[in-house]
Amino acid sequence: MQCRMCGYEFDVDKIGKNCQGCGKKECQTVHCPNCGYGNSPEYESEFKFINSLKNKLNLNKNKD
Repeated sequence: MQCRMCGYEFDVDKIGKNCQGCGKKECQTVHCPNCGYGNSPEYESEFKFINSLKNKLNLNKNKD
């Protein structure tokens, strides 16, 4: 997984998937070992779409 805050790439299986801070049993937040930001895996596909859209818009902007 790549942290959406700092860009650090890490292996989720090595650090564990569950958030330890909030106390929810079903929390799936994965905290970055580099900066501590809480990444939500359920939003991963949405962030990929947003990033691809942003890249397309930047490419069109650079053509002008």
